[in-house]
Amino acid sequence: MDTKNIVLTGLIITALFTGVILVDILPVLVLAFIALLAGLGFTYYAGLSRNRIEYIGEQRLLLEFNNKLISSRELSEVERVMKKYAVRIAACENVIVWRADNASTAEDGLDLDSINALGRWVEENKTVLVIDDNSSGPADISLPAHIQSLLAIPMPSRRDGYGVLLLINKKEMGAFTGRQREMLDYVALQASEIISLLSDYGKQQVYQLNLLKALVRAIEGRETNFAGHGERVARISCLLGGKLGLDAVDMRDLYYSALLHDIGKLRSEGTDSSEPDGLNAEDHPGRGSLMLQDVPGLQIVREGIRYHHERYDGSGVPQGLAATDIPFNARIIAVADIYDALTKLCDEEQRLPHKEAVQVVKKASGSILDPLVVVALEEVEAKIAEWDKENQ
Repeated sequence: MDTKNIVLTGLIITALFTGVILVDILPVLVLAFIALLAGLGFTYYAGLSRNRIEYIGEQRLLLEFNNKLISSRELSEVERVMKKYAVRIAACENVIVWRADNASTAEDGLDLDSINALGRWVEENKTVLVIDDNSSGPADISLPAHIQSLLAIPMPSRRDGYGVLLLINKKEMGAFTGRQREMLDYVALQASEIISLLSDYGKQQVYQLNLLKALVRAIEGRETNFAGHGERVARISCLLGGKLGLDAVDMRDLYYSALLHDIGKLRSEGTDSSEPDGLNAEDHPGRGSLMLQDVPGLQIVREGIRYHHERYDGSGVPQGLAATDIPFNARIIAVADIYDALTKLCDEEQRLPHKEAVQVVKKASGSILDPLVVVALEEVEAKIAEWDKENQ
């Protein structure tokens, strides 16, 4: 029962109780007056308490939304969180995050053209659109019969706007309340800020990644047939990592480790050929790891680079680590590295077709390579072959 109903119910009960007392008007007039005041006071207190409970519940919901939102690292996750909490704030049949650069597809029987027309209208006019029992839409927008109520909120950003939050068909009859609209405005605004930050971060990541790829290509250009090796090993490693259940953060570290796994081969001609303590002239994984030692936040990347020449049976370098003592990223890169060598780095007459390369890799399972990663390679071999064919 909402606050207005509580107050009305309290007033009716108080009036009835007072009427009963006033049957004997003169003897109990004072008692009736006191009862009336007490009833009104109780009703006011009940309504105020209900308001407080509702307010606290709303604030807890928004706080929970904020916590989920700021932990999101992908645009798809931001949209998922928005939809979930929009439904909890204003119960409705459908929630859609509409974007002009990715126009909505029909879902749950909704008309595609209608949704896109609504999204474009709200984005162009930069205004909230409400259609329910108390409000009708602009004359130039015709809604299909299945849309009985709608709330569309533009999502502002520091640039041109991200899109529109659309809530369609309230499950509970009636209009959208003012408080629901305020909370959904807040949801749209907060999500827009996170989206802007993720967009900026994504552009910065692309810029940095392109620089790294240029560096890797410069390194690979010094050796015959090595062009593209780092990017191929990175792609294969990520296919393996996805099959092995790595999350987005782990996949990022794996990608950079694989892309840079041969960075230690970079050394200008004519420079001092002496190596740091513990390294020999062939230990480019160790050298590559040292090159990144002063860069914060790259510990896992450095481990992937340094240990990708370890062997599963403990006979590898630089430390003779065995089995699960070898960092997981290094075990994945080792498989991708050998596989790419068999299919791309050998002289053309010695290169193996993809299926034959997998069979060769399987022979090293349990001795040189992690058996679990080798099994994953068998499962993604078709995808690698398809990608290779597309890029020939």
